[in-house]
Amino acid sequence: MNSPQKKSFDITAVVSQALRYVRHGRLMAIMGCLGILSGLIYYMFATPLYEARSLVYVRGHGSPVQTRDVPETMEASGLNRVIMEEFSSKRNIIEAAKRMKLVQPDATWTQVVEMVPVVSIDSVDNSHLEVAVQARTPEAVREFAQELVEEFRRQQEAAWKQYRDAALNRYAEELKALQEKASAGLKRLSAFERDEKIAESVIEQTRLNELPKDLIVTRELLLRMDDLGKKLAQVTNGKTIDAAELPLSRVLEELSLLSTFEKERDIKIGEVIRRPTAGGSAPLMATGPTAKVAAEVVVQPGMVDPLEPWQKLEKERRILEDRKQELAKQYLPGHELMKQLADDLEANERSLKAELGVLRQRFELEHEHFKIKLAALEGKVADYHKVNEEFSQNSQAYADIEKEKALWDKAREHLAEKLAVVTFSENRNWVEMRFKGHTSLRDEIPVSPNKTKLLMLSILLALGGALGVPTLVNLSDSSASTLQQLEEVTGVKGIGIVPRTPREIIEDVCRSPAIGATVPNYLLECFRLIRSHVLLSPGKSGKSQVVMVTSARPSEGKTTLAANMAWAFQSMGGRTLLIDCDLRRGRLHGLSGVPNEPGMTRLLKGECTIKEAVQKTDLPLLDIIPRGPVMVGTTDLLVQQVFEKLLATFKADYDHIVLDTPPVLGLSETTSLQRVVDGVLFVVRAEKTPRKDVVDGMTLLRKAGAHLYGIVLSDLDLNRVSNYYNYYYYSPSYYEGDLDSPLDPALDVQDLRREVDAKQGA
Repeated sequence: MNSPQKKSFDITAVVSQALRYVRHGRLMAIMGCLGILSGLIYYMFATPLYEARSLVYVRGHGSPVQTRDVPETMEASGLNRVIMEEFSSKRNIIEAAKRMKLVQPDATWTQVVEMVPVVSIDSVDNSHLEVAVQARTPEAVREFAQELVEEFRRQQEAAWKQYRDAALNRYAEELKALQEKASAGLKRLSAFERDEKIAESVIEQTRLNELPKDLIVTRELLLRMDDLGKKLAQVTNGKTIDAAELPLSRVLEELSLLSTFEKERDIKIGEVIRRPTAGGSAPLMATGPTAKVAAEVVVQPGMVDPLEPWQKLEKERRILEDRKQELAKQYLPGHELMKQLADDLEANERSLKAELGVLRQRFELEHEHFKIKLAALEGKVADYHKVNEEFSQNSQAYADIEKEKALWDKAREHLAEKLAVVTFSENRNWVEMRFKGHTSLRDEIPVSPNKTKLLMLSILLALGGALGVPTLVNLSDSSASTLQQLEEVTGVKGIGIVPRTPREIIEDVCRSPAIGATVPNYLLECFRLIRSHVLLSPGKSGKSQVVMVTSARPSEGKTTLAANMAWAFQSMGGRTLLIDCDLRRGRLHGLSGVPNEPGMTRLLKGECTIKEAVQKTDLPLLDIIPRGPVMVGTTDLLVQQVFEKLLATFKADYDHIVLDTPPVLGLSETTSLQRVVDGVLFVVRAEKTPRKDVVDGMTLLRKAGAHLYGIVLSDLDLNRVSNYYNYYYYSPSYYEGDLDSPLDPALDVQDLRREVDAKQGA
């Protein structure tokens, strides 16, 4: 299976995604200004914060006995960590703030943080600490570090004195009790080991440990050997027959059964196995030279020949038999070659029977051997369970006594160590701390808010808003903006676009034949391109005579597209009929300038003839049937045989018929009309129609069996950079400078507007 190819880097897709942000230029500018403005507001209204960095000298005096249970006795290597934890503790900071009267005597940690937000301690070297303080007032930053040193010393002295007095009394009493319990536990352990004979139990239990495994293996093997013996008895009809007297077929059967068993159980040469004596089974333990010789057999090579010889003999026999059949066609039975083959076959049979004798003898020896072994093992089961039970009970009891003794020993050692620490450290001054002065003091110019950092944060916030908000807008935008998006969600190809054009220009269906005829026009070329796709994609009947134009929702440009498609068809020289099938809101009469009477509604009601309903236009090849007055029940007639018969008449008179129908979603007639047309053009308004509506509309048409020519993206603004990048070949500039005709260059939107104004003035 071929591995999937990796997609190559598409610079066009990257540029298209980047250009999507261009249309949010104003939003990006606003969000950038808000980010800068937020930083400016914070700078104006933030409370100033002052900072001081001070140096504190620290010297630790170690104790002869050290323990982490008494942190004050640790060496200088661990002293700085302990001091920093205590020095920057909440209790120390709160008490220092109270003594400096920065807060009330009953103040909480939250109130202290409001006045002194930052207190941090870093180690400079083995004997110096750097204390950084940030406070709201200049006085606080100048004096707070020194007050912290004094407060730490006061708390250290009070804590050690309280701890020492209580610990000495409590540790001495507990140590004496623990020594007594440890001695008692040792005596119990020695007595139990002596009385219960623990060493003898361990030896006996180890000796019998493999008994269950041997018993299960031996019992299972005997069962399999008994089953094999039954099968052998069935082969020989339950009689003991010598191998030499058996027919060859039975010899081969027995050899197959025994060889299968031999693959699972092999006897090695030199192995000693037991076999029955003349009086029955051999005893478990032989008690004399004669008994030992009678009960045991040493396996010899002749007893354990490998299985390959009989299989080779059987194969040689088949070869000899085949050879005999071939020679029988040429020679009589008395021929020398035939006699030689007969002798060879007889010798082969004797060899096979000899092999069977070896396997039989081996199987019988093994069977008796394992019977004796099973009896011996079963006789030891009771001893095994008894020894195991006694050993488990003794082991559990011994472990409990030993665990209890170890617990008391460990507790006694730990307590003795703590008592020694407290005793030796009683009169030691373990920490010396002095405030040496400020290394950095900013009590006039605040450190916060910092102008540089605030500017950087404001810029980052502005960039984040300018890029993040448009990204969210793009992600939340469910409308269709490109044909590629529509093709991905619907699976229907996009066949063209309709650029955003002034209404009076795009709706001028009866435009001069000169426009777009010999002089290219970018707008009309769009409709010609759509026309080409329709003609090249014939529908159900194999042609594209009747084309239906619809959309998912109202106001998406379907009427405009239908009118211009009619213009495009008639410009090819074929007679074209444009029918307004939107009997509720149709507006083809206003777009083309023809009277709305009698119209399609009266034609369906039978109140006028086809000749009266069809309206002529300024273009000789284009006729229009307008909507007519809104009448009750006409929409039902549109999906019945009445309209189908009318359409059959129109097909005979016109080369192309374009139906302007209502939207698909929410209305029923469009889905029903698809059965009488050759195909459907689906119009989507760019950046307005939700993609979900497009998918739902396409689904309804597909369920009804409609043939879809493709999707047309209408009202696409080519002035946007992203749209121009994707569809530049639809723009006026695409045609400029590429004409071979001596006529004037292609008319753009301004040329069309001037022509319309001239018509209106006339």
